[in-house]
Amino acid sequence: MLASRSLSTCLVAFIWIAVAQPSHSKDPEEHEYLYAPEGNRLRVVDLTELRRGLATSTVLIERASLDPENGRDINGMVCARPGTHGGFVAGEDTGQPARPAGWGIFRADGTQVGKLVAGAGSRVPEPHGCAFDREGRLFTSEVGDPGFSASNGQLILWFPPYEGFGPPRYCKLATDIGTAGGIAIDTQGRVYVASSSGREILRFSPPFPTGPDAEHGCGRTDPYGDPLATHVQREPFTGARWKHGLVTYSGLAFGHKGHLYASSVLTGRIAEFSPDGKLVRMLVEPTSWLPPHPTGTPQGLAVDSRGDLYYADLDIVWEAWMPGPSSNGRIWRIRFDETGQPSRPEVVLEGLAYPDGLGIIFRRFQPN
Repeated sequence: MLASRSLSTCLVAFIWIAVAQPSHSKDPEEHEYLYAPEGNRLRVVDLTELRRGLATSTVLIERASLDPENGRDINGMVCARPGTHGGFVAGEDTGQPARPAGWGIFRADGTQVGKLVAGAGSRVPEPHGCAFDREGRLFTSEVGDPGFSASNGQLILWFPPYEGFGPPRYCKLATDIGTAGGIAIDTQGRVYVASSSGREILRFSPPFPTGPDAEHGCGRTDPYGDPLATHVQREPFTGARWKHGLVTYSGLAFGHKGHLYASSVLTGRIAEFSPDGKLVRMLVEPTSWLPPHPTGTPQGLAVDSRGDLYYADLDIVWEAWMPGPSSNGRIWRIRFDETGQPSRPEVVLEGLAYPDGLGIIFRRFQPN
């Protein structure tokens, strides 16, 4: 996703990946990383080193324009592939609009081994949010057309297996979301989707279809001829909170107490909600409604094993009469003390190009 794209396609989300390697003589060591797509590449931050005061990053997947053979244009959230020893999925839209955008299926080393593509109403489809449930089913969002007047973003449920480049198995749960963004799943299996132009967070509850046909709960078709769920339990989790400037919802992530963190990208806010949708507190609340904000414009969110909250900052500024991301996008961190009180946001990494999604990844390595 390049910096020239419309603000209304700014959106994002949160992931956990467990990578196990066999133990020989010593217990394996677990390492934790932050994955941050930016500038159409996938960047990785070592959180172990960050906690020692060293903020460094490496590029796992380069953008296609710099590496035509192995590069991919990575955007949005990155999510674990359960049971695959480090595999992950990520939004992949190399060669848009000539090649269809979808979700790339990757091994731990960044090698692409599959792709998931569904029909879309937008001219340039844009994958963004993702999350796996406990049954190993993948939920993703497709942004749809930009602008507050458009409502053709999608929530899609994919069924395994995911590797390969043939026709995938999926069922759409919604095709009318206003700028569909970040996704998160709670302990009850309910799926939350941020809707930026819709000015709300939606919640979809199980049971969900178990296959892409009528026998398994997917008996309708959408305007593009794709399978669509027969019945959907859908409700607004929360709407716009104008008093607190919570309007353009984008990133979602669950904290350790089961509370949902949600960002409002344009207004620069991050809020914490209880499971029943009540506003608990504001974590980031700048004094102005319009950018630039001293704490940035938060897009994607992620929470690490210590409960620290990270957010991707597009650093939106005014370009003539239109807002747009600058060339100094950043990653910020909010730490919490023993009583659960948040610290002031601190910059972890800067100088990034359009950092829109985040994810925490665990890897286990065998000591030498």
